[in-house]
Amino acid sequence: MKKILFKEEQKFGSMPLYFFMGGIYAVPVIFFLIASYHQFVLKQPWGDKPISDTGFLLTAFLVTIVLVVMGFLLFSSKLEVEVTNESLNITFKPYFSKPRIYNKSNIEKFEIREYKPISEYGGWGVKQGKKGIGKAYNVRGKIGLQLYLKNRKKVLIGTQRGDALLRSMKKMMEVNK
Repeated sequence: MKKILFKEEQKFGSMPLYFFMGGIYAVPVIFFLIASYHQFVLKQPWGDKPISDTGFLLTAFLVTIVLVVMGFLLFSSKLEVEVTNESLNITFKPYFSKPRIYNKSNIEKFEIREYKPISEYGGWGVKQGKKGIGKAYNVRGKIGLQLYLKNRKKVLIGTQRGDALLRSMKKMMEVNK
């Protein structure tokens, strides 16, 4: 029977991120509001090479869809890490809901380490690091559980609770050796 030794849920999101994303979203929104006012209220074509009203509305619609999808993916993302007496399981919703399972029999060694999300993995999310560094699943911070698998692959899982995750990994690996 599986016994849960550790569980952690992490989401993207912090005040600096909200302000940054708000600024990014504000630019096209303000642009389209000004352009819409000129094109539809003042009846003045917008720009040196004006687009038709239909083309303008289609472009505004597509940009809105892209912004909504990006916002949904960012703000609904959730990394779930679970350690049982048999395996370490991760899901990263909405990117994948079926758990990635790392059975203890496939783990050669592990450690909690500080890493550089941007220079090592290109940021946060589901990332493939530089050659030989492996894959990362992270949403914030710079502390992670580094797994060294028996198949020579490496996996880094970001955590906000490094000590508790390390204790649970040690306990999992000791159970029924």
